[in-house]
Amino acid sequence: MKKLFFLILTCSLLVYAQGTESTIQNWFDFTSSYTFDKQWKVYGDVGYRIILGDNVINRFYVRPAGSLQITDILTFHAGIGLWSSLVDNKTIWEIRPFQGIQINWPVIFWLPLTNYIRFEERFFKSNTSNTYIFRWRYQLGTRIKLDQTQTEKLFYIPVQIEWFANYNSDYNFKANELRAAAGLGYVVDKSWRFEFNTILQNTKASLDEIYTFYDVIFRFRVYKEFNP
Repeated sequence: MKKLFFLILTCSLLVYAQGTESTIQNWFDFTSSYTFDKQWKVYGDVGYRIILGDNVINRFYVRPAGSLQITDILTFHAGIGLWSSLVDNKTIWEIRPFQGIQINWPVIFWLPLTNYIRFEERFFKSNTSNTYIFRWRYQLGTRIKLDQTQTEKLFYIPVQIEWFANYNSDYNFKANELRAAAGLGYVVDKSWRFEFNTILQNTKASLDEIYTFYDVIFRFRVYKEFNP
């Protein structure tokens, strides 16, 4: 039972099934930021996620963070996420500090690529047990402008692919996740931006057997810059 609980937490799906399991998820996020100068910036997001499967799971989170831009190419990020997941009238809490390195390079023809490497320390707490997981994630992404001549009020296509790897030395367990996303974004002005993404997520985990999850995620995001 303890291994099952650990599997649920690590996959961040909180849905367990033997063989293959599919879920539909809806994510809603609001991200805001404030820039002090060319180097320093504070930002954060709050959100709600609902996972529709054999069990309906509601998740709420807040994630304040900051960044330090070293060069035009290299930026360091750090922050902490606070998560609450409600399933079957039981609440699971998560505290998730993270550190990241963002590399805005290379530019292939007119297409700029962004590489983001992030390390997360995940602390879970429920009524019955506490769990710690270390997670590494790498994201490659870009934004394709539909009108290259415009700088404001433009549509764009966000495209991302992301790999995850989880580790905990107390368990004979590993989980690897792959997440691919594409959608449509709209820049209203320098202060506001809206984005809708469809995300396909695949998770393969091993305990004594192999378990596989396939997820379709619909994500709506609102961005606000307070001092553009």
